[in-house]
Amino acid sequence: MIIVDPVVLGDVPFTRPSPKWAYDRTGTLVEVPANTLGVTYDPVDLSKAPWALLEPEATNRTRNSTMQGAAAGFPGALPTTWEDAIIGGLSRQIIGVTKEAGIDCIDIRIFGTISSAASPEYTVLFGSGTATAAGVGEKWVSSAFIRISAGTLSGVTAAEHFVLGFNSSGGLSEARSKYFTPSAGPLNENRNVFEHTTAASSTVTIVNRIDLNFGALGTAVDVTLRIGLPQFERDRLSSPIKTSNGAVTRAADVVGAGAGLVYSNVPMVEPPYNVATTYAKDVAVYDPTTKIVYWSMVAGNVGKALSDPVFWNKRTAINRWAMFDDRNSTQTSNPEEIVSVFSAQAITQGLFAGAMDASEVRVSMTHPTRGLVFSETKSLVLPRSGSSFYGWCFNRLRLRTWFLTLKLPVFANALVTVTIKKPGGVPKCGMCLLGPTVDVGLSLMGLSTELKDYSTTTFFTDGSSSTVERGFSKKMSVDISVESDRVETIEDDLIKRRQKTLVFLGSTMRGDTMLVGRFSSLRKVIDSFPRSKMALQIDGVLSQ
Repeated sequence: MIIVDPVVLGDVPFTRPSPKWAYDRTGTLVEVPANTLGVTYDPVDLSKAPWALLEPEATNRTRNSTMQGAAAGFPGALPTTWEDAIIGGLSRQIIGVTKEAGIDCIDIRIFGTISSAASPEYTVLFGSGTATAAGVGEKWVSSAFIRISAGTLSGVTAAEHFVLGFNSSGGLSEARSKYFTPSAGPLNENRNVFEHTTAASSTVTIVNRIDLNFGALGTAVDVTLRIGLPQFERDRLSSPIKTSNGAVTRAADVVGAGAGLVYSNVPMVEPPYNVATTYAKDVAVYDPTTKIVYWSMVAGNVGKALSDPVFWNKRTAINRWAMFDDRNSTQTSNPEEIVSVFSAQAITQGLFAGAMDASEVRVSMTHPTRGLVFSETKSLVLPRSGSSFYGWCFNRLRLRTWFLTLKLPVFANALVTVTIKKPGGVPKCGMCLLGPTVDVGLSLMGLSTELKDYSTTTFFTDGSSSTVERGFSKKMSVDISVESDRVETIEDDLIKRRQKTLVFLGSTMRGDTMLVGRFSSLRKVIDSFPRSKMALQIDGVLSQ
């Protein structure tokens, strides 16, 4: 039997004074407001689990990555746009500026017949006139979204991504490049990146650019490049940073101390209780400490403790926190998907979610310095065919109501992102628990579960009856086999966890042997060597 000992969750503060940009579930680049954690999808593969986007401070030195001032036929005036140049008898036409998948971009057409044999090429120099100060041994990263929006690469012999260094006299001190082939695929899937470490001791400034090289004299060329959000930064590639007329620095993401919920996309409807506010009758508030909703019982309700039943009616947990309380009967719901990000501040290997109505669960883990270290996607749709054509076509769709993983990597300060999806519907989750795992032994055959229904039925003298439907809970009885020399240690571990809600996994393969609850009895029998037995009676939490 495996036990997941859940971390007690609270609210964890998060700060980032500036906004940032991340990809939503459609692969569109969207703005994340200041002091809000960014959760991003992989635009190249939207089926992957989204992850918490934690980044250090970063600066985009490209002054106008959003092409302000450019328009059809006009590249804009320096210094508000790029300098571009063409040689070899070809023509350059600015088609215009647009957005694709939230990415600001410009379409530039290069066309004509090559009339010069002397290295015909087209150059886009990002941030012209504002070469960035640099020194030897510095790592620089240049990036831009680039794709073919019209025409073909016919006549184009090479595309190069350049980083150029200059000395104090303005002379070229070093030039490094990498070849790439522009694609016609979606722009958000075509971010071209080039990393360069300066090597020339005379380098004092540095710039980045894109070159297209063309073929022989007389070759016809007609290709339109779509270029978006160029970026030039020190040390590492970060998420896109938008600029308009100067370099922009995005602040670092800072997660506060403690274990708890860092981010949720489930809105907070009820306001937190304020002792100085006067509340009307039937107004709902929540207790910031317990996350429980209370309804005002009277008009002019001010200064009264939430624990006073004369003035306040205690309800259930607020929607955002319903999946983290100790009842399956309260569920968090949100259209399309529920996204939650946790900072456990502990080694958390196990994650259990139950009482769900969803079609898919995605889990990821990110580390502050290592980035994305774990990703898992699990469909909750159960097989229904029974190896028959009729079953495949006409049997009802069945969904698993639980999810379990024990594969989270061993990191003490990572962030875990849990996404519960039901496309076109409203996913629900009644229980989500995250924590370290404890192996208490091997579950033996004979494990049993039973149901306790708290509904009541009243019978009347004429034989009729009335039933008040209430929740139910499950119980589980299980014998486990453990090494005799571990019996005392396991007993001590369990005693320390008395009256604490745990996840008991009788079998990791069967959902009906997984129970969220507390053990009510523990009996050990030291009957042999090398193994002995322990018997547990487990009482589940209240369910629907």
